[in-house]
Amino acid sequence: MDRTEDVVEPLHARVAAQVRRTVRDGQYGPGQRLPSELDLAQQLGVSRGTVRQALSALLAEGLLHTVPGRGTFVTDGSTQRAAGLIGMILPSVVRARNPELIDGAAETMRHAGYSLVLGISGDDSRLETEQLERVVGQGVCGLIVYTVDDGLGGPALRRVVERGTPPLVLIDRYIPDLRADTVTVDNAGGGFLAVQHLAQLGYRRIGYLGTANTRTSSIVERMAGYRWALEQYGLNFDADLVCTAMRRLVAWPPREPDKERHNEQVVRAYLGRTDRPEAVFVSNDLVSFQVVQIAERMGVRIPQDLALVSFDNVSYADYFGVPLTTIEQDRYEIGATAAAVLLERIAGRRTRVGRTVISTRLIVRGSSSAGRAVDAPAVLAAIT
Repeated sequence: MDRTEDVVEPLHARVAAQVRRTVRDGQYGPGQRLPSELDLAQQLGVSRGTVRQALSALLAEGLLHTVPGRGTFVTDGSTQRAAGLIGMILPSVVRARNPELIDGAAETMRHAGYSLVLGISGDDSRLETEQLERVVGQGVCGLIVYTVDDGLGGPALRRVVERGTPPLVLIDRYIPDLRADTVTVDNAGGGFLAVQHLAQLGYRRIGYLGTANTRTSSIVERMAGYRWALEQYGLNFDADLVCTAMRRLVAWPPREPDKERHNEQVVRAYLGRTDRPEAVFVSNDLVSFQVVQIAERMGVRIPQDLALVSFDNVSYADYFGVPLTTIEQDRYEIGATAAAVLLERIAGRRTRVGRTVISTRLIVRGSSSAGRAVDAPAVLAAIT
């Protein structure tokens, strides 16, 4: 892990975490009644309304329950709802490297005595809402969410964050105005490494070729890393060398003919220019596979006519006989770290919302250097 950026957590969520700790530490045991809202407010130095919000969150979580006329009690083991379940919502189980995300989260949770309940959104906001409601309705005590690719965050996701229960961690991408724990890779640093590598090979006209989801945080940061490296190496940014018109593929070989045809038109126009770049940073490996395929059809040799660096390091990175130089992101570590962050939140040991950023690394193969060995220096530890 590289770094964590902290922002202020809502007061009622901090109060809920404090009450959760008192239960965990045995101050209030199973079946024991908690002090009244007024007494808790006085003890904790907050308003009664804040206490009410915190208790509502813990009631929804299943840690507490109410008995009419008697008060609020700690739920005992025989009645606590799905105490060992963690929900994980993601676009696909089979999409490239998502099984590694699941494995990392599942193994970490298993060691802590929890099991995963999966929900598949298909990268559709409506389905994500349905899956969130279904999983939360099962009484899970925590959520790991790989949110849909619109950069906005749907209402169901925002309700969970505002309510503060169940505790939630976002993975892979974040939503700027949503205060939620997040685990991502260093996308900007990875973009920097990709372009730094090309610059160190002597390329001066370096383009960017990517998908149209330019509001998604991971893509925003990769493009920022591209521009950062150009600046650091004294290379001019040329907007004409930037193309974000491709449609995102979810599998290889492609299973969506319309997207495949559209992307071929885009790549042919980009590579068919008389002033095409000498090298290109491509937003992800699945897009790179199609770029390599179309370049071969056009007689554009990789890397002799066009050097290419990609991002992801999926398992079939040498699918076309042109092994991809790419930025490796450790998907297993993302899942495992997200699970660890969530466990800290459930246990009440994490009291501030933060973003945890995991390092990337450059893997040099034939698509950038025709087999030449390149020693890429480490990227700066953090973006300032």
